[in-house]
Amino acid sequence: MSDLLGDVPAGGLEVLTERELEILRLVAAGLSNAEIAGRLFISPLTAKTHVSHVLSKLQCRDRTQLVAKAYESGLVAPGGRD
Repeated sequence: MSDLLGDVPAGGLEVLTERELEILRLVAAGLSNAEIAGRLFISPLTAKTHVSHVLSKLQCRDRTQLVAKAYESGLVAPGGRD
């Protein structure tokens, strides 16, 4: 995975903090809350809370919609070229 805190693409992601963008990139990469927690050195509950905030801010009902939003906005690209 390349730079996690690169430019923020348009597409409604402006409402997210840098940490939430990082969380969204990791969700889009297929990581579970536990895996996100391990990667970012935070507790699984904190990871779950971040994912919940991203879901709410982007008005998505589940992780699948988050992944779609990440790709549609250009935040991540197929094949990990983000």
